[in-house]
Amino acid sequence: MALLLKTVKGPPAARDAKQLLEAQADLWSQRPGCRTRRLQVQYTAALLRWGVSQGLLPGQWTPTLDLSGTIGRSRESKAVTTPIGVDDIVEMVKVIPDPRWRFAFQLINAFGLRPEELQHLQLRQGRLWCTYEKVASRAKTKPRPLRLLPCDQWASNWQLTETFDPSKLPPMRPGFGSDSFNRYLLRREHWQQLRQQYEAQGEKLVLYSCRHGYAHRAHVICELPPKVVAAAMGHSVQTHLAAYSRWCGEDVVDDAFAKAARRLEPGIPAEVA
Repeated sequence: MALLLKTVKGPPAARDAKQLLEAQADLWSQRPGCRTRRLQVQYTAALLRWGVSQGLLPGQWTPTLDLSGTIGRSRESKAVTTPIGVDDIVEMVKVIPDPRWRFAFQLINAFGLRPEELQHLQLRQGRLWCTYEKVASRAKTKPRPLRLLPCDQWASNWQLTETFDPSKLPPMRPGFGSDSFNRYLLRREHWQQLRQQYEAQGEKLVLYSCRHGYAHRAHVICELPPKVVAAAMGHSVQTHLAAYSRWCGEDVVDDAFAKAARRLEPGIPAEVA
């Protein structure tokens, strides 16, 4: 409110909503799109709309509905979270002291789960299913059977389906699975060390890196098509491509083309290539 009063009075004094909102945005002229600038502009616009609706302000103080031009776009590129490496997964499992959180960490890495999905697992005729239904703009996810990747022998050795029991998992409040899990990992010294190592390489390690790692291995090592991996992970193909195509670097593209060329080379059976 102090910033609002300051910009209303000027100098120069604002004469309408457009001038006032621009003056608010100028307070963070070097940080277009930042959260503080966005909230200040949005709160000021909401206050002005209320004042006009109550007859306390004349019509020229009605702000435009589209505030994007005033808020601006951030110049800072968002850090891309990184798929966790298999060696780091295995090492983390060794050092997690609590068997409940260790079991949870094994599950999200082996099956590419969302942390919240740990509270929605059940056995059906000897298979592990996720019954979580996430409502998104495109659709609502359906219950799905969970699948280990053919390349993940380390995960097969854990025998997670054979030993699954919901009571072996840590207590988490519904809707706060990710928060609870993230807080636990941030208290682990080895996890902090891994985060620093990834950051030194220009990457970002987060809890969702476990789910990202599943997708990355599915494409790069197992060469599964996007629609298959998307179904296994419980989201649409559009969501899958938007989230995971960012890791398709030139080395991955070159490798895929080389494998395709070997498969199509005359005289070489497809299973050999």
